[in-house]
Amino acid sequence: MKNDIYSALGTAVRAYRKNLAWSQEELGERAGLHPSYIGQIERGTKKISLATLQKLAGALRVKLADLLQEKPPAASPSSWEKKILGIIKDRPEEQQKKTFMILREALRPYSKSKK
Repeated sequence: MKNDIYSALGTAVRAYRKNLAWSQEELGERAGLHPSYIGQIERGTKKISLATLQKLAGALRVKLADLLQEKPPAASPSSWEKKILGIIKDRPEEQQKKTFMILREALRPYSKSKK
């Protein structure tokens, strides 16, 4: 049985990235890393430094230890929910609140009766 820490790390990075509905390009941009390098990390073919691990954790907004867990994160919300979360996750709290209020108003039940 092969126990490869780099494969486990890559699996975790991919899982966190997908939970945010980000492409490898998006994660690379946020972490200051090339998208092809992100792909190599996710496949477990690249041995990365602690500095790179810190960049990834910071970009994904998780603890370093979270990326080193043997079990990847549990399944997350639907793809649309992930997309919404990915857009607002790193925004200031006030902007998140305004976004919530806009969504709540937009999704309020429509009343067909006009008086």
